[in-house]
Amino acid sequence: MLPAILVFSVFTVYPAFTSLYYSFTDWTGIGTNYNFVGFANYAEMFRDKNLFQTLPVTFYYAALNAVTLLFVAFFIALMLNRQSIFTGFMRVCFFIPMLVSPLIVGFVFKEFYAPTVGDETGSLNKILMQIGLGFLSTNWLGNEYTAMIVIVLTGVWYQVGQTALIYLATMQGISAEYYEAATLDGAGYWKRTYHITWKLMGPALMVNTILLLINSLKQYDMIALLTNGGPGTSTKVINLAIVELSIASQKVGLGCAMSMVVTAFTFVLVSVTQKLLSRRATAHD
Repeated sequence: MLPAILVFSVFTVYPAFTSLYYSFTDWTGIGTNYNFVGFANYAEMFRDKNLFQTLPVTFYYAALNAVTLLFVAFFIALMLNRQSIFTGFMRVCFFIPMLVSPLIVGFVFKEFYAPTVGDETGSLNKILMQIGLGFLSTNWLGNEYTAMIVIVLTGVWYQVGQTALIYLATMQGISAEYYEAATLDGAGYWKRTYHITWKLMGPALMVNTILLLINSLKQYDMIALLTNGGPGTSTKVINLAIVELSIASQKVGLGCAMSMVVTAFTFVLVSVTQKLLSRRATAHD
């Protein structure tokens, strides 16, 4: 276990404690000169408009992304759980996106959602024109009503494989006797799916919900590449604000303070979610 502990300590534990230390200073990120300011950064953070502008957007993105993925991945897992000659191939296809860097995903989908400018047309708008739905074409990432939706859809494409595989692992552990008994009682496919499969998904649902909440609340790179928080501030999540403060405004101490608060909030949210979902899993055992 020593190599894993060393890697975790160097790349996770040490940066976390370093950020905590800098959150009590006025370090600008340049040089080694800084002063200890106590809780001044934390006090300033709650007076900063960036925090209150980005919090609703962050929560909206996290909730929409998590809920969409939880249900889409469940139905994909149902499909992958059925035995056929293509099942193994389909599992690989759904998991492959997780092997790609989020930066590459952002670059690819930015071109895919690109608007029509002169002779240049993004792939999605081009497809809509070719199938006779050109009237639906728009500037997907430049429209405040569609920007967040397409970001979430991109996230679903990227993460659905991992989420579905966690569901699938739980599905394959359900005894076939439950389904046989339900079939003998006259239950159809969807009744068996709801009363047996879904209600026994407690452990998988808890793991997926926690992972999706953590990933959603720390999301930065894909949104930065797709919209950089625009149009306006409609997709500006809190991590974008932290990076702007830390780099553009050279307020690394304040950015670290915001990071610490986000980390603490994420920990509390995950703990509450775990407790609530644990009760659900226990109730259906």
